[in-house]
Amino acid sequence: MEFRQLRYFLAVAEEANLTAASRRLHVSQPPITRQIRQLEQELGVTLFLRSSKGVTLTSAGASFLAEARRLVTLSQNAIERCRAADRGEIGHLDVGYFGSTIHTVVPTSIRRFMERYPEVAVRIHRAGKAEQIARLRDGRLGIGFARFFPLEPDLASVRLADEPLWLAEAVNKQVAKDPTPCPIADLDGRPIILFPQGDRPSFADHVLALLSSNDVSPSDITMAEDVFVALAMTMVSGALCVVPESVARLQWPELSFRPIGAAEASAPVSCLFLKAQRSPVVDAFLACIEDGSILDRYGTSA
Repeated sequence: MEFRQLRYFLAVAEEANLTAASRRLHVSQPPITRQIRQLEQELGVTLFLRSSKGVTLTSAGASFLAEARRLVTLSQNAIERCRAADRGEIGHLDVGYFGSTIHTVVPTSIRRFMERYPEVAVRIHRAGKAEQIARLRDGRLGIGFARFFPLEPDLASVRLADEPLWLAEAVNKQVAKDPTPCPIADLDGRPIILFPQGDRPSFADHVLALLSSNDVSPSDITMAEDVFVALAMTMVSGALCVVPESVARLQWPELSFRPIGAAEASAPVSCLFLKAQRSPVVDAFLACIEDGSILDRYGTSA
């Protein structure tokens, strides 16, 4: 049974006239008659009673009409879903993230994408940058998020946002919570806790470069595994810690956070993806996040 035969059958059944069916299908009558005969032979039944006035369905034809309509609808739906998948509108997307990007850009961009493409299933995975690169190459990830990625010949990245940096310090008798900007020079001669360890280039490298460009020399530098360890160490010491604003906006009752008063005191957020042979869903995601600002308050740059 061919899809064409079903289309011809439906047209003849609904029009009850071969001439009318021919006009509807933009096909001459002989091919329609021939396909209907072949369909009847294949089914082993008579579908129409022919007369000079037109055609009427037999009981077998009436029964087949409902099923033919269902089959044509299913076929049309399958075609539309196939085309939607090719446009990236359905399917699944695996997203990797590293570090504090999970607090802002990752959920914001995914929410925006899912509002536009609700039939795409999105899964989020925590993965270091080296692991993200490996997963992108073997197809286990479609998009990766971090602040800094190494240059790779087969991968491309988009800088989505620049997030302001804040200074964290333990609250005590000498230090109270103060929302006013902190001059970057106040970090000079103070112990600093940096994060994360490994996976270079990193947020720690970025902070060191910022301090150096402003002639700020910490009295001591301690490395922490991640932002949560760094802040725990800050709580129990007199050291300072530089963090993205999204981290400062979380509730840390024993810490004081102040924005760093320097124009260049910000850190980028980027997404990483394959340069070629990407899935349509990944292309749809990239188009979604590139057609406007992900974090309007921070701005974007490509």
